[in-house]
Amino acid sequence: MKEWFATDPLRSALLCAAIPATVIMILQTVMIFIGMAGHSDVDMPDDNGIDGVFGSDSPDAPDVNVGDSGLRIFTVRGIVAFFAVGGWAGLSALSLSGSAAAAIITAFIAGTLALLLVAWFFRWAASLNENGSLQMENAIGKVGEVYITVPANMSGTGKVNVIIQGRLTEAEAMTECDRPLKYGEPVEVVGMAVGNTLKVSPIAKKKEA
Repeated sequence: MKEWFATDPLRSALLCAAIPATVIMILQTVMIFIGMAGHSDVDMPDDNGIDGVFGSDSPDAPDVNVGDSGLRIFTVRGIVAFFAVGGWAGLSALSLSGSAAAAIITAFIAGTLALLLVAWFFRWAASLNENGSLQMENAIGKVGEVYITVPANMSGTGKVNVIIQGRLTEAEAMTECDRPLKYGEPVEVVGMAVGNTLKVSPIAKKKEA
């Protein structure tokens, strides 16, 4: 292994970046289609993160936004695309030109374009929920699950996953509860707060007889 790296370190590094990233990207794609097959009308996720290892990001992971566009750039899918596309592009440039500088520049540019394209795609997918076809009021009375912690006493917004009009939707949420609602906690949508933000309450546990 050391001899392989020593002989052609740049090609070895590009291969080590491209191959694992490509495998992960394929698995991500397969899992997306499996999810779509299991739910006939499921929205694309608002790519915050990681489902297990290959899906969406950790619920409390920070997003890096550009301006006020809400364009999330540094997500797991974006980074995977950066290394997969950038790695193969760099290898191609290295094979064609034999120049390490050209390979590195090509890899960086191609990877960055892939990163931005993934961010734009998921931003576009999320925007589908903002058009008139999805009426957030239809979520009232539905039971969902907290995805990002909802602060107590209407002091801020979190996110919940709830099925609206047959779609599994990630929605902004607030609560009047005097404690924060944590990730994974079941909640009921009891009304609307501001705009398309849902008002949710925790579901009380049944007392044992």
